[in-house]
Amino acid sequence: MVENYIVIDANFILLPFQFKIDYLTEITEFLEGVTRFVIYQQIIDELEAKKHRQPDATKFHLNLKSGLLYLEKNYEKYDIIYDQSIKLPKETTDSFLLNACQKLKLENIKVYLASNDTELRKKAREKGINTIFLRQKKYLSYD
Repeated sequence: MVENYIVIDANFILLPFQFKIDYLTEITEFLEGVTRFVIYQQIIDELEAKKHRQPDATKFHLNLKSGLLYLEKNYEKYDIIYDQSIKLPKETTDSFLLNACQKLKLENIKVYLASNDTELRKKAREKGINTIFLRQKKYLSYD
């Protein structure tokens, strides 16, 4: 049986209420086999830091709160793994995510990086990592 690991980037956590995308359901229905979603502590920390840097960004705060609640409510329904890993002091979050994906690939697992960051997706493809992203603000694309 195929095992799919979907590594979630920060911008994907905001999708459910920003663009009305139920990405957990859509990805699970699209991929064959077992699908697991991985959310690293590094991503949660990054979102929390942005929240504190922008205390007046109420729309961001609302999307973040809603996105985290979406994950919490779907925790039982979908296989969501919260990994406590964080980046090294001199590492960027992007390189942390790419390294994490590559480590999963070494375990013969099919890995997708779910991100809307164009530059990060390009780097992922260069390293042979599949990506999932939002197209036209309403469709998930896989490459």
